[in-house]
Amino acid sequence: MVFQSAAFFVFFIIVYGVHFLLNAASVRSPDAVLPFKLDKFFLLAASYYFYAYWDARFLSLVIAITAIDYWAGRGIFHAREKKQKRFYLTMCLAVNLGILGFFKYCNFFVDSANYLLAGFHISASRLDIILPIGISFYTFQAMTYPLDIYLGKMKPADDPLDFALYVGFFPQIMAGPIARAASFLPQLLRPATISGENFLKGLQVFLYGLFLKAVIADNIQPIIDPIFKDPQSYDGAAAWLAVIGYSIQIFCDFSGYSEMAIGVALSLGYELPVNFRTPYLAADLSDFWRRWHISLSSWLRDYLYIPLGGNRLGFARAGLNAFITMLLGGLWHGPSWNFVFWGGLHGAGLFANRVLAVSRGGVFKPSFALTFCKWAATYLFVCFAWVPFRAGNMDVVWTLYGKMLFMDGKTPNWEILSPANLFFVPWMIVVHLWFFITREDRVFFKPGSFAFYFFIFFVLFAVFAWSAAGPKDFIYFQF
Repeated sequence: MVFQSAAFFVFFIIVYGVHFLLNAASVRSPDAVLPFKLDKFFLLAASYYFYAYWDARFLSLVIAITAIDYWAGRGIFHAREKKQKRFYLTMCLAVNLGILGFFKYCNFFVDSANYLLAGFHISASRLDIILPIGISFYTFQAMTYPLDIYLGKMKPADDPLDFALYVGFFPQIMAGPIARAASFLPQLLRPATISGENFLKGLQVFLYGLFLKAVIADNIQPIIDPIFKDPQSYDGAAAWLAVIGYSIQIFCDFSGYSEMAIGVALSLGYELPVNFRTPYLAADLSDFWRRWHISLSSWLRDYLYIPLGGNRLGFARAGLNAFITMLLGGLWHGPSWNFVFWGGLHGAGLFANRVLAVSRGGVFKPSFALTFCKWAATYLFVCFAWVPFRAGNMDVVWTLYGKMLFMDGKTPNWEILSPANLFFVPWMIVVHLWFFITREDRVFFKPGSFAFYFFIFFVLFAVFAWSAAGPKDFIYFQF
C-alpha cells in the first residue's frame, strides 16, 4: 500500500475517523483509561494491517523484533551490573542484526565468497530470500530503544503496547523517518492532539510530499532509466542528464515519502522528525549529511561514529572513523558492492573535507564567490557519487564515469537536453529556494490563510494534471 494509492486514502479515512472518536472519548474523560488504551491498540492494529497489506508473512518479523527489543530494554535497565547490561544489549543487537543480515545480506556474502573461491572450483548456492519491505528502517528504529537505555538517555516504557506502536507506527514503518524512542514514546503517554489545525498542517505537508513524488520524481524516471540501463548507447551529455536527473529524482522521491509520512502522523496528532533540509544547498559534504536523510545520518553518528571514537582520538582517527561509518552506511542501503563503493566515496570525501577545512584555515576570506564554488563542488561530488548508488552494476558505473569525464569521443547529442527533459531542473531550484526561504518547522503557510488555500489548490491541480500514470513504488522501499 503506497501513500498515493486509492487504497491508502480509504484506509486513512477509516483510521482517522476511528482514531478521532476514541481520542475524543479519552479527552472528554481523562480518568477513563479504556478509550485511551483502545485508541492505541486500534492504531497498532491498523499499523500491522498496513504492513501486512504488502505481505502478511513478514509481519511476524516486526512483532519478533518488537518483543526482543522490549525485553532487552527492560533487562538492561533492571540489571545491576555492567556485565549484565552488556549481555542484554549484545543479545539484542545480535538478534536484530542477525535477522537483518540474513534477509538482506545472505546472498551478498554467498556471491562474494563464490567470486573469491572461483579459482578453487568451490561455490555455494544462493538462497531464495524475499527482502521484507522496510526491514532496515524498523530494525534501526527499534534498536535505538535498548541502546538509549544502555547509554542512560531514557527509561524503558511501562506499557509494551506503547513500544509496539512506536516500532510499527504505519506512516514511517516502510521508509522512515527513523524516529528515536526517547522522542516518540513520550507522545504516547497522553491522548494525541487531534485538531482541525493539525489536520490542515498535516494535509499541507502530505501534499507537498505528494507533489515531490508524483509530479517531479515519477516524471524523471522514464527519462533517465533508459540511459542507466544501456549507457553505451548514449553520449556524455546524456550521461550528465541521467546523473543530474537522478540526483533530483532520489531527493524528490525519498523526501517526498518522508514529508507524506510526517504529514500523516501530524494529522493524527504525532510528530516525526524532519528528514531533509535543502541538502543540495549544502556548501560542503559535512553540511550535506546534516541535511540529507537526517534521521539515518544522525543514527550513524550517535550509534556508530561516536562509539568508534568520533573526533576525540585525533585528526587521522576521526577521518578513519568517518570512512568506516560511511562504508557501513553504504552497506546499510543494500547488499551490493555498488553501495559499498558509494559509501567509500562519501567517506573519502568527508575526510578530504576535514583536510581542506584545517589546511584552508584563515587563508580565504568568506565571499559569495567562495561560497558558490564550495556549493558547486559539493553538488557535483554528490552527483558523481550517485552513479554507483543508481547503477545496476560496476560495469555501468565505469561506463558512465568514462562518458561523463571524457565524453567518450562522441559528438554530444544536445537534443537530449531538450526543455521537456530538463523541466525538473527549475522545479528543483524552486523547491529548494522556496523551502529555504519560507518554511518554518513542518509547515509552509498558516492554515486558513489565502496562501494556504492557494497552495492546496495548486498542488492538487499539479498532481492531477502532471503526475505520472499509476502509483509507483518509492525508491527506498528496496532498502
